[in-house]
Amino acid sequence: MKFTRVGLMAILALSGAVADGSSSKITGEARLFYGTTDGGDGDLLDKGSSYGDSAFNIRYQRGVKDGVTINAGVTGVSTLGLENDLVSATWVDHDGGVDDVVWIDTANIQIDAGKTTFIVGRQQLDTPFFKSETWNIAPNTFDAAVAVNSNIPDTKIIGAWVGRGNGEGGYVVRAKNIGGGMHAFTEANKPAYAFGLINESIPNTTMQGWYYNIPTVATAYWVQADAKIANGLSLGLQYAGAEAEVEDDGSNAFGVKVGYESDMVSAYGAYSKRNDEGAIDVSNIATGHGASQSSLYTEAWWNYGFVGSNDASSIAVGANFNAGVADLGLQYVTVDTGDNENDMSEIALTLEKEVGPLNATVAFINTDADDDAIDGNTLQIYLTAPFSL
Repeated sequence: MKFTRVGLMAILALSGAVADGSSSKITGEARLFYGTTDGGDGDLLDKGSSYGDSAFNIRYQRGVKDGVTINAGVTGVSTLGLENDLVSATWVDHDGGVDDVVWIDTANIQIDAGKTTFIVGRQQLDTPFFKSETWNIAPNTFDAAVAVNSNIPDTKIIGAWVGRGNGEGGYVVRAKNIGGGMHAFTEANKPAYAFGLINESIPNTTMQGWYYNIPTVATAYWVQADAKIANGLSLGLQYAGAEAEVEDDGSNAFGVKVGYESDMVSAYGAYSKRNDEGAIDVSNIATGHGASQSSLYTEAWWNYGFVGSNDASSIAVGANFNAGVADLGLQYVTVDTGDNENDMSEIALTLEKEVGPLNATVAFINTDADDDAIDGNTLQIYLTAPFSL
């Protein structure tokens, strides 16, 4: 749910290719999310400090000929009238109100030509600085053209032209040119570009590098290496930065992570440090708001916008345990921002279980923060029913 394992291996949210020119499939999900907090002046379970939403998405995929696939998807969100009794806010922007809203979140064509795949149209992206944040009840998507080539052994070369997104201002549902401040593609509505290289020529090791050009706004880069060592142990290193095209000393950050994984337990410890200069946070540039998710190893479970912020020193430890009847998760993150007085510590306890046709998650988050609005306890319930036709 909210927590995403930042391996970046997906690179792009490619729909699985349909093998021949006549196959088709329909899949989707129905979701109901609820959250409540006692942060600020709120009280747990009180309507004034609770938020809820439902969403229904359906995705259609068809191979129109060998190597050519069309992908389409529609998402609709509804409060189901929860605002009458239980909540006072929604998870996703309902176009400024609480009315039901429906939009096309996927509309693309995928062409597989030898060792190169092209995806043109509205789609999800998964790169460090341009990404679809899947924690929300409705992820943000992009109007983009993406090419992935694998002619070089054990290597993928990625190029992306990104024109529009629907992530600005709390995930506005209608795609538009992203604008407004540093977290914009550009006010002149020019497209952005991303280039990546992923190499796995060293056994059990994935190395990747990314470069971004956002004309008249910023350039950014990201390098990362993740290696499985032995006996379930793993090590990760990352370094990233961004520089605004206005006068700017540039922001940068590094992260290190040690992990362990077995059949029943996975655990990790991580540290990251952001410098105290630069106008752009080391986080998702594309969503255009201050609480963007970061791909640093130390990212929090619920409170985004801290680990990639100015002068942030962050420590994160976490573990997941398969208890048979349910999966249990525990994560602790603490962020010290020096003189910026934007410190935050978070403990997140999660329980995930399949209940009949539902995937159910209950999360309890305790936050200690300088910001009174988030300082306190949060309880969240996620219910998801996947289906296929």
